[in-house]
This record gives sequence, structure tokens and C-alpha cells, in this order.
Amino acid sequence: MDIVRAPGRRFGGWIRAVSWAALGCGVALPAVAQQTAQAPETVAPTTPVRTSEGVQTFDAAYFRTYNPITAYDMVARVPGFEISDGEQLRGFGATAGNVLINGERPSSKTLISDQLKRVPAEEVARVELISGSASNVDVRGQTQLVNVVLKRTHKSSPTTYVAELRDIQYSNRLGWVAQATKTFALGSTADLTIDLQAPNLRGRVNNLETVRDANGAVTEIRDQFGQPNNIGLQGTGTLKWRPTASDTVSLNGQYAPTWNSTNSNSIARGPDGSFHNERPGLSDFSNDYTAELAGDWEHRFSSNLSVKAIALATFSGVDEDDEYDTFTPAGLVNVQTLNRTTKAGERVGRAVLTWRPGSAHTIDIGAEGAFNFRDTDLQIFNDHGAGPVEQVLPVAATRVEELRGEAFITDVWRMTPALTLETGFNFEASRITQSGDASQRREFTYPKPRAILTWQVAPMDQLRFSEVRDISQLDFTQFASTIAVIDNIVLLGNPNLEPEKTWKSRLEWEHRFSQRSAVTVSLFHDAVQDVADLIPISGFDAPGNLGDGTRDGVELRGAAPLSVIGIPNAELRFSGTYQNTSVTDPVTGEKRSFTDEKDWTWNVNFRQQLPKWQAAWGGTLLRWSKYQEFKLQEADLFDRQGERFDLFVETTRFKGLTIRLTASNLAPNPEDRVRTFYVGTRASGTVLRTERRKQKGGPDGTRVLALRVSGAF
Repeated sequence: MDIVRAPGRRFGGWIRAVSWAALGCGVALPAVAQQTAQAPETVAPTTPVRTSEGVQTFDAAYFRTYNPITAYDMVARVPGFEISDGEQLRGFGATAGNVLINGERPSSKTLISDQLKRVPAEEVARVELISGSASNVDVRGQTQLVNVVLKRTHKSSPTTYVAELRDIQYSNRLGWVAQATKTFALGSTADLTIDLQAPNLRGRVNNLETVRDANGAVTEIRDQFGQPNNIGLQGTGTLKWRPTASDTVSLNGQYAPTWNSTNSNSIARGPDGSFHNERPGLSDFSNDYTAELAGDWEHRFSSNLSVKAIALATFSGVDEDDEYDTFTPAGLVNVQTLNRTTKAGERVGRAVLTWRPGSAHTIDIGAEGAFNFRDTDLQIFNDHGAGPVEQVLPVAATRVEELRGEAFITDVWRMTPALTLETGFNFEASRITQSGDASQRREFTYPKPRAILTWQVAPMDQLRFSEVRDISQLDFTQFASTIAVIDNIVLLGNPNLEPEKTWKSRLEWEHRFSQRSAVTVSLFHDAVQDVADLIPISGFDAPGNLGDGTRDGVELRGAAPLSVIGIPNAELRFSGTYQNTSVTDPVTGEKRSFTDEKDWTWNVNFRQQLPKWQAAWGGTLLRWSKYQEFKLQEADLFDRQGERFDLFVETTRFKGLTIRLTASNLAPNPEDRVRTFYVGTRASGTVLRTERRKQKGGPDGTRVLALRVSGAF
């Protein structure tokens, strides 16, 4: 592990040196992936798994042992692969995940994992695992991706459905999730997919917080709870139309209203049990919705020339009304109300021309334009008995707009049968305007080059090296001030916030032992400019930029059957990451880790089929390291000790049904949060007090028992 923790420049240089030296030796070895991703009219009988020119193809028969209902169930079982929903970056082109459908990325910013759950497994002809750059896919910049190839049957699909009941620890009420999906064939050239979902989830968090002074003496004990109630609907429609043999049109629409609320309370007592104060609260989220309209059109002039245009618009809004009453031994002393209104949206237009001048090159040329906005208003009132008095918070009412344009060119070059090089260059220009409590206009330009080199060392071995300049997405919520009443945290909006700029270097080695076993080892080095973190502004904590930092690490993932050790029909999947981050702290001037980034995580997944019983069982074990947050006057440490353990058993004994019983977080471990406050600032090193909270519940600390019935008809 010493090499992982080496200084950033030395580590990044080592990756580059080893990569280019190794790749330079391999010009005469087998070819990398260049496989057509078109959907077949029919599926010819083949073996379940085939490897050709670096592409590993899994026919639908390969996944039958897992009893898949949707395409998601199939992709989740591809050996050595993990689904990534992409990053929250600017516009459309940079946010791609690592899964395609029929060689294309859907014209939607909905998570690809959610989109896969709307595709019935019966419609999937095969799943292709493409390692390295490929000339025939709709996403560039990925070193590994999956392409889901669908059948062309010209028939309506069966209706797939999921109905799940959940018993959520501490909530004392059942929740549910229901989903139904149906594809209708509208003649031989069009089909319409309708997906409906209705989640109703109710959770709870219980906290016990102990406050100690600088000498360690207990001064206060706080008993707290928060209970969110989330009720929603979601309707999605996708129309695919092939008006001519050369044209394909897709239209997507989604609307998702929710009706959410949160009850909370905090009771503080002295070490002797005496009553100090109580603060019950209610947050009501009304007019809460998200919506999306999108479409794309592709025209193929020939097998070597095509053009694709994409248009997308997103909409969201929420009105939140909070009330917190404060009681002391003297009675009700304050009624605090908060009224927050937020409206946001994005408009994107993108066009790309794909040209294959010969068998060795595939060139993409295109442009993208985007407009983003977020309008926020926060009003705070305190009533101590004489009527409401407004509490003014800086940058509480503001509108942020971004107008951005980008031009790009990419070339996938098959240099030799063994080497493929993807090079690309994007140039982005943007203007950010903020109005309201803070007024400012700024303009930015960012060049974004990238290179991905793939070497097929042998039929079962591949090396990949990538060098990419990445620009992160600005979170417009950080341009406006926010407040967390129970924790007494105020974050000031920062109109001078800039996106992180990162040079990402990555070296990957992939080895496939057999059809169902593979391992991938990755070394990575990130040189980060303008690290996004918290900085002090006018005595407040605020989102901002720290300067230069580094992220170095190693990642391991893989899958293996367990029959070799005497466990039949079983497999083990595993993944883990270890990293070291370093940046200069703006308060202390010393080196420290990035805020909220974990040093290590690992995950082990076991599954065994029981053919005699028409059943399967398995479990997941995972854990992550502690992590920290750094503020002007305090340092926060988060530590969840012990592993998370999930267990499931499922059966297909009843025709047409898959019944699954799951116990998630079977032995939930509470999370410790220690807030250490310092005299003046953290730079003083003198502790003022500590607040240690033991949290039970929440997304990662709650045991959930679930019964799910899924199938198709």
C-alpha cells in the first residue's frame, strides 16, 4: 500500500510510465472490440457466452439461472462489471453511465439503472460487455461498458410488475413500492412503453447526543428523532418510431409529484435529568415535483455516416414550510418558521455527426448548448411572543443562471489488431449570472482533452490506460444560503464558487478466467484543481474552493464461481477501493483529506442457486471507513463500526412469479458522529466542547424486512 500513498506527482508519473511502456510492446496481438451493436431480427441458437475481438457476449440463456424479470436483473449479473449511473456533470454528453441499449444512450437524464428496470428480460436478446473504446457505441470516454441488445419482435411485451411490502425499523408502519411496465407495439415501426410507480416509504432516525465540556464533563444529553414520510407517483412514457429504414425517433416524458413531510423533535436535559429545552418541528413539502421531456432523432445516410440530434428539458419545484417550537422550563419561548421556495430546470440541445472514413477510424464531430437555472427564496421568522420578526440571512433569495456551449471531436482509431486509441477534445465556454441578494456575472472557458489506449494482451487479458480532464458540475444549491435548525448549522451561499477541474489518470488490468469469473485491478491518480469543500466567509462556513489536491488509489472488482471449492451453483462477487486524498486546509494551513471522502470501502456478494427447490439464497457484506467534515470552528468525524449484512431467499416454484424475502441491514450498526468545537477556530487547537451523537436508523442504519413479488403476464 505504500505506493498508493505516495505523493501525487510520483504516483501519476508511475502510472503513465508503466502504461506506455507496456502498451508499446503489444502491436501484434489479438484485436480489441469492434462489434456491431444492432438488434437482430431473430436470435440464432448459440452458446450462452462468446468472446470475439475483445467483446464478451452473454446470450439471454446465460442469465436464466438468475430468474431475471428485467434487463437490470441481467446486467447486474455480468461478471466483473458494476453498473454506474454516471456523474452529475454539465449538460448531457458528460453525464453518461456505462450501460447502453442497442448501442445508444437513451435521451434522458433519468438514471440508467432505473431505465433498465423498465425493460422486460424477455425482450433482451443478449448483453455485450465491451472493454476498451468501441467505434459503434453512443458514449465515448468509458473504459468498460455494457450494451443491452433487444429483440425486434414487432409485438407488445408482457407487463412486468413489482409489488413490495417493507417493514422499516423504528417507523412502526409498513411501506410499499409498486411498479408496472408495459410496451405496446404500434404497428411494425413504433412501440410505446408506459411505466407507473407508486412508492410510499416511511423511515425514522433516533439520535442520542451527549455534550461534554473541554474537561470531558457531561453538560447536556439530547434525545432526538426524525421521521420522514415520503409518498409519490411517477409516470414515464417512451415512444420509439422508425419512420424509414434510415431514421429512428425517440420521445421520452416523465412526471413525478411527491407529497412528503418530516416530523422531528429534540429534547435536551442536564446530566441530572433536569429539563433544559425541547424543540418539536414539522416540515411540509408541498408542490414538490420533477418532470422531464426529451427526444432524439437519428438519420443514417449510409453504414459509415449518420447524424443524431437530441433535445432535453427538465423541470423541478418545491415549496417547503417548516415550523419549530422552542420550549424551556418557562414555557413556549419561540416559534420559528421557515418558508423555502425552489424552482430549477435545464434545457439542452445536442447534435453529433458520426463518420467512418475507413475501417481504422470512427470520428464524431458535434456541439452542445445548455441553459440551467435555479431560483431560491428562504425566509426565516422568529416569534418570541410579540409577533414574527424576520431573521435576515445573507444570500437567502437568489437566482442563478448558466448559459453554456461546447464543441467536440472524437476519433476512435484502431491502430493495430491489438491496440485501439480513443482521443477526444471538447472546448467549453460558459457564463454564470447570479441575481437577487448577490449579483455577479462570470465567464469561463475550459479545454477538456482525453485519451484512452486499450491493449488486448491475450484473449483473456486486457490493459487499459486513460488520461482525461474532467470538469465537475456546479451545484446551484450552494449559491444560496441554507440552514439546518436541529443541528444549528448555517451554510452561506457563495456566488464565487467554481467547478473542480481534474486530470484523471487510470491504469486497468482485466483478466477473465472463464465465462463466469473475472478480475479487474485499477490504479488511479487524480490531480484536482479548485477542490470543492467548505471555506470560511465572513465568519460563516460556505461552499468554496480550497486549491490543488490529489486523490491516489487502487480498485479491485471481480466474480468467481465457487464450485472449485465444493459449493455447487454458487458464485462470489467482490469489489473494494482504497485511496488517499490530500489538500491544504484553509483554516490550519496543514495537509488533510478531502471532506466526506472515505479512505476505503469493500463489498462481498454471495449467491447460490438451489435447483431442486427452484430457489436461491445469498447475502451481501459491506463496510466503509470513517470520514470527516471540516468547518471553521469545528471538525466532524463520522464512524459506522461493523459490517452491513443483507440476506435474501427467493423462489420461482409458483409459475410466473418470483417471490423474494429480504432482510437488509440485518444487524444494524449505529453511526457515531463526533462534533469537536474549538475556541476561536480549528487553528487554535483548543477544544471548547464535543457533541457525540449515536444515530440509530437513517438510510444506512435501519433494518428493513421486505417481501417482493415480481413477474410478468
